[in-house]
Amino acid sequence: MALGGPKSLVEVRPFMAAFLGSPAPPPIVSAVIERYKQIGNKSPLPELVKAQATALERELGKEFRVSEGFRYSQPTIAESFQKAVKNGATRIIGLSMSPFETEVTTGAYRSAFESACDDAVKKTFIPSWHDNQLFITAWQEKITEVLKRLPEAERKNSVIIFTSHSIPKRYIAAGDPYQRQIEEMVKLVVNRLDIKHWRIAWQSRGAHTTEPWIEPDVETTLDKITLDGHKAVLEVPIGFTCDHMETLYDIDIVHRGHAKKLGLRFERAESLNTSMTFIKALADVVGRVK
Repeated sequence: MALGGPKSLVEVRPFMAAFLGSPAPPPIVSAVIERYKQIGNKSPLPELVKAQATALERELGKEFRVSEGFRYSQPTIAESFQKAVKNGATRIIGLSMSPFETEVTTGAYRSAFESACDDAVKKTFIPSWHDNQLFITAWQEKITEVLKRLPEAERKNSVIIFTSHSIPKRYIAAGDPYQRQIEEMVKLVVNRLDIKHWRIAWQSRGAHTTEPWIEPDVETTLDKITLDGHKAVLEVPIGFTCDHMETLYDIDIVHRGHAKKLGLRFERAESLNTSMTFIKALADVVGRVK
């Protein structure tokens, strides 16, 4: 289960309306369309999540069927659930493609999953799996790959920024484990790779929000890294499991552009997407369901 996304520029307006709960003002829609034009005229997320589902089904074997379901685009979570029931499923497992539990995303997935459920079918919802060892290994591989692109001198003095989508602080104050789980997972990766210079930063804050969100943001963190005398930065989108607007636009265009203005060498770890180790991690998560 994932958020979803527009598969063409025509779908941007209805996707935003579904996401916001009402039609977005035309100027905002136009601004978002311009962003999608810069990343290929669509969100790659629906196709990538479908590819992840296909790969996971292959990894799990003949006892399983795996389908994608989206919160704000087709196929919806309810549509995929009903298709599974129609095809004779005796048990349905809901796997959030966000490894970190938060009411903002996984809470919405859980609600959609539970409301779609047929009482005759056994059901299990998996809310988080941030500390899965294969998941950590998948990120270890991606970080190692990109570090190899840096000359040794730069590699030793470079800073790794682990980024995730920010959320309003009120959720954390209410007991939401999202921030804690991300911090735990980052420390596991840092310890595995013996990383000396690293930061956690938060991205993609709501543009017109007035309430406090988790900080610091990425741009502020890049400013501080420059003042500290570092010359190279590696951004790791550890809060995301495949490419979409937040990686292809926010990171590859906005953050990269800010780093360039500061004179920083900027590299980005590839997203997990259909990494074989990541698919094995998902299979391990599903395999642990009782």
